[in-house]
Amino acid sequence: MPVTTAKTPSDNVIEHDGMLWKPQRAATSTAEEFIAARGIFKEINCDSRWNPWVRDDRKAEFERAIDVMDQWRRAEPGHRMLTPWQIELRWARQDKARERACTEESREREARKAQYDEDRWTARLALIENQSKLEHEISELAKYQDGPLFPKIVPKRGEELVAELVQSIERRRLEIDRLATVVGDPESIVNQNGWLPTECRDYMLLRYICSREQEVRRLRREIPKPVAPGKRKDRMPADVKRRRLDELLAVPPLTADDMCSECPTPLAEHGWGALPFQRPCPAWPGWGARLRRARKIFETTIRENPPLPAPPAPKPQPLAKIPSGLPIAEITKRLQELQTQFPDAEVRRGRANRWELWPKV
Repeated sequence: MPVTTAKTPSDNVIEHDGMLWKPQRAATSTAEEFIAARGIFKEINCDSRWNPWVRDDRKAEFERAIDVMDQWRRAEPGHRMLTPWQIELRWARQDKARERACTEESREREARKAQYDEDRWTARLALIENQSKLEHEISELAKYQDGPLFPKIVPKRGEELVAELVQSIERRRLEIDRLATVVGDPESIVNQNGWLPTECRDYMLLRYICSREQEVRRLRREIPKPVAPGKRKDRMPADVKRRRLDELLAVPPLTADDMCSECPTPLAEHGWGALPFQRPCPAWPGWGARLRRARKIFETTIRENPPLPAPPAPKPQPLAKIPSGLPIAEITKRLQELQTQFPDAEVRRGRANRWELWPKV
């Protein structure tokens, strides 16, 4: 960014971002360095809002930028910086404003609880699930009709799959029309706690941001740097973690509209592709019913099958062994060392004429 000299008596005053700046008396940085430092400062602050670990990675740059910025001050005539007391007062007013807003939101949610309609709420979730499934089936149908999937399937079976998808798409569209009539405006339906979908998405975004940061920091600690060479099976745990870390780092900044309203998951990760890359929301009625059936099968299996017997206790092992055939001096030396280590042990004859030290019975 070019430096613009302001129309003031001092040649040291510059204009940047619509403000006038001038160096402190002991400043050693140039105007170009000051502008570059402000750029780095804003860049790191902006990046760290979505990726907080950036502040740690670029700590040295951030601190150098602050050092340079501290060498300059505002130069508008009559401009005065806020005192620490004034800043604290401003923060206190902001805190009180937030508290009032939170209290008002809680009051509104409490009043909306009476509007909760379980049938409409369930219909709304079923509508979202069917719309997601419809998009998936239309995509699958296009793949079959365009041919990429047919070479891998017997032609007759491929035709059957296309016919099944066409029928399913038609049924699903009818179901979506029916549900849309029941639901009406989906954004006006409150849950049992009085929360609107838009408020739920705001909350889920905050949860996702926190969980993403925690997982990224954990993976960065656990992944070895660099991955030690060795057999592939030895590298797999690190490879899996690295792949997961890359996926999290690739997530662009999201807004509340990008989130599911029922769980802390971006909508882009909800779908019907291969797990774990896409998965339906457990709150969707159809998928939730499948999960409950699967859980019931596991619980029934556990009840009907007795637990496996406990493994046998490990066979007792001696505290130490001294092979036979050693010189007397060597045996004496080893026995003295072992006596210091195990003063109460007993010496017994073991297999192959070995001397073995066992705990005293």
